[in-house]
Amino acid sequence: MNRGVHLKRALPPILTAAALVAPPVFGTVPATAAQPAQPAAAPAKPSPKALTALSDRLTSKLGAQQAGSYIDRAGNLVVNVTSAAAAQQVKAAGATPRTVAHGGGPLAAAKSKLDRLAGGAGTKGLSWGVDVYSNSVVVNVPKGADGAATAAFVKKARALGDTVKIKQVAAAPRLTLGPGEAILTGGSRCSVSAIGTGSGDYVVTAGHCTNIGSSWTTSGGEQVGTVAASRFPGNDYGTIRVTNSSLQVSNDNLTDVGRPAAGTQIIKKGSTTGTTSGTIVGYDRTVNYQEGSVSGLIETNACVQPGDSGGSLQSGSTAIGITSGGTTGGCGGNFQSFFQPLDVVLQGQGLTLK
Repeated sequence: MNRGVHLKRALPPILTAAALVAPPVFGTVPATAAQPAQPAAAPAKPSPKALTALSDRLTSKLGAQQAGSYIDRAGNLVVNVTSAAAAQQVKAAGATPRTVAHGGGPLAAAKSKLDRLAGGAGTKGLSWGVDVYSNSVVVNVPKGADGAATAAFVKKARALGDTVKIKQVAAAPRLTLGPGEAILTGGSRCSVSAIGTGSGDYVVTAGHCTNIGSSWTTSGGEQVGTVAASRFPGNDYGTIRVTNSSLQVSNDNLTDVGRPAAGTQIIKKGSTTGTTSGTIVGYDRTVNYQEGSVSGLIETNACVQPGDSGGSLQSGSTAIGITSGGTTGGCGGNFQSFFQPLDVVLQGQGLTLK
């Protein structure tokens, strides 16, 4: 992996808890001295990658008897199941079963019905997706969205039964785009998610960013390159081919691409708010921006603000997504943010992580 001048400010390394604990220093003890009983060491928790791999195996094996999984606050993998037999399989595999009312099939069917209405009357500002915590399709309705068209849409959603729950949120998600630094075009600023490579190097960012200009520069005025692909609405990603041969680009510590389980701790890096943290709430969200509807997004509770668009969603060395939008107006409570999955972009454009 090349390491040179980055397109975003270098960040100091993050120390792990282990790095902050000094090793004990032991003296000599006579062989005949009584030795105090030592408590057994607690077993090490599996890594997020190991838990995600276990989740994938279990949910694939259980099929219709499962309804998704997540990592709880204690770091345990919890798998939603609909039968006692499935619960036994989950427990035997070392995970925690949770019996729920709805399987993945009915939830996916309910979301699919709502997705057919995406972008239509009454959906602007709303978002929805399967929520593994409540075992339902949660429809987020912002405060103030009380017009007749929205009320009619909510009525249709409620008619799908108890697979759907309506949740009021503080504000509608908006695309995070603003003037400033990072990568710029025509006076507008966005952020870099990752560097892909194929027939050359490509900056990966948000599609609603690349839609507004074809030529991009760094915050210092250096030429980056020109737009190669731009997808928005529907998806929200764009790629910029790096045409400046003197510009060195790299992915810092990102070495792989993935989709960690819901509940995984993540960070977001963007040119407005820097590094913010949170957890993955869920996948496959449909978001109805004022500018158009986007499906298949990842929802988190990490703060994003205008100018963070296109920024990086990551967990450890795993690159996860591209900042699309979220609650604007500050990083208060009950925050929602949405990200385009990075794997979709790399696969669709024939790229790999540089």
